[in-house]
Amino acid sequence: MRKRTFIFFSFLIAGSLFFTYSCNQRKKQHSEIQINCRFFPFYRDFAAIDTQHISAGLQQLKTKYPDFLDFYLDTLIQLHVNGQYSDNNRMLYSYLVYKDYRNLFDTVNKAFPDTRQQDREIRKALQNLKYYDTAFIIPSRVFYFVSALRLSAITHNDTDLGIGLDMFLGRSFAPYASIGIPDYATIRFTRENIPVWACRTIYENRFPFEPDNKNLLEMMLERGKEIYYLKKILPDIPENLLLGYTPEQMKWCNDNEAAIYNFFIQNNLLYEHNLQQIVRYVMDGPSTAGFSGDSPGNLGSFTGWKIIEQFAAHKHLDMETVLTTRNAQQILQEARYKP
Repeated sequence: MRKRTFIFFSFLIAGSLFFTYSCNQRKKQHSEIQINCRFFPFYRDFAAIDTQHISAGLQQLKTKYPDFLDFYLDTLIQLHVNGQYSDNNRMLYSYLVYKDYRNLFDTVNKAFPDTRQQDREIRKALQNLKYYDTAFIIPSRVFYFVSALRLSAITHNDTDLGIGLDMFLGRSFAPYASIGIPDYATIRFTRENIPVWACRTIYENRFPFEPDNKNLLEMMLERGKEIYYLKKILPDIPENLLLGYTPEQMKWCNDNEAAIYNFFIQNNLLYEHNLQQIVRYVMDGPSTAGFSGDSPGNLGSFTGWKIIEQFAAHKHLDMETVLTTRNAQQILQEARYKP
């Protein structure tokens, strides 16, 4: 009896050591993956231009940012400078000195005296992404800029990623409301959301959301795959941020998971194609029609994510296979989703 007990406990110890070793190896593999990505504080350099010598300042920036400067001026903020860096360009001068823009530059620089934390978070996410799915194109350059309250994150091309830091100044930043951004949308406008937006932009560059000619189930699963992907490569980010929810809204969804799915079933919505009727279930909103005011919007994306999670778990699939499986009915059946 003693011998068998000894063997049993030896097995447990060995298994525990193996599990610990395996976990450490996985962590080691993630952290040691080489990512060739550089980060650029364009927002600080642009804001530092001497407004008495705009042309000279832009020429210096052109040396440091040969591609991104013109993309920023002509495409992102649409000043249409077209390489004509003149001290007499009134639109450019106004952008640099007009008090509202100047205050925005100053606010961003105060909120982000540097981006070391964001650099670390994005780099770690890119390492995870390369570990899980090598089919994604990893950006080699990340530019932080001020978008004049227009853009959170964009892709310049396959290898450049831009992040508008002025869209991450917190829910209480008054100018968001003044330009018509609804309160529910500002959940996504905190600094914790920067790696989420960066990774979502990389995802949508490969898998753009295209709702046309799709039923609700297909749209739900497309959105669900995106959240599944975000959860994989940003494991330390709270789930509510991945969905654009408050913690209370996330709890509401988890508490009512079965009721949400039953709502789609009972109202025959899963296979509905009427875009006007169904697209609201996969988009952000203040709440969802048919539920209490405590409900968030985007409940279809929540359910789609839960289905995708079960599909991946039951089939023991890697991330690339999950993301590239297109048959919505197959996914639903093989997920065996019954909340």
